[in-house]
Amino acid sequence: MSGKRVYQALEGWRPPTKDFRGYNCANYASCSKYTAPMKPIFTIHEGEFLAGDYINRKLGHKYNVWVPTKDSGVDLLVTCKQHEGKSVGLQVKFSRSFDIREELARHLVATSWFRLEPAKVRKSRADLWVFVILTLKHEQYFVIIPKQELRRRIPRNSGKRWDLYLWVYDNGSCYQVRDLNTEERLETIHRGVRDRRRDFSEWLENWKLLEEFSR
Repeated sequence: MSGKRVYQALEGWRPPTKDFRGYNCANYASCSKYTAPMKPIFTIHEGEFLAGDYINRKLGHKYNVWVPTKDSGVDLLVTCKQHEGKSVGLQVKFSRSFDIREELARHLVATSWFRLEPAKVRKSRADLWVFVILTLKHEQYFVIIPKQELRRRIPRNSGKRWDLYLWVYDNGSCYQVRDLNTEERLETIHRGVRDRRRDFSEWLENWKLLEEFSR
């Protein structure tokens, strides 16, 4: 997968060699009278592209990235180029950063908002969940967390949805600040969070998990 090469599989059609519906064009490519439906077999969203592109650019010497043609709960599949070990399934979620008040933005480099369904997290077939954050400055941040660890962090009273506000700070920390008041969010800058389930710092840019899960 590369930013310079984006492929989209299409159901092809063959142009006729003779007249077609009363029209005859020597150059089918430029003939506006010819129309044929072309339906994409699959597409990928921005987060999947950014994650796949990152793996290809930074870790492409070790891994291949595949896009499943069928939605099975896995967005990307990563395999070792040496054909050794297991394949690793990734579930990818994407969020753009948003502006916040200046007093809260101090030392903050990225904000995000992910909305998850706890039932889908529990039933997920992916090995790793990848949260992709694209900042207003077009900087990319990735939180890579094992499925089992993510499940343990689901709040007991989450109901049918779980909102994650993953904030990334300039000291390399990452916290889930949803439901924290303004004072508590300010404290995260210097003191972190009291509830360790809100601390995602260990999983920020933790691409080493690919090696661990592919063994």
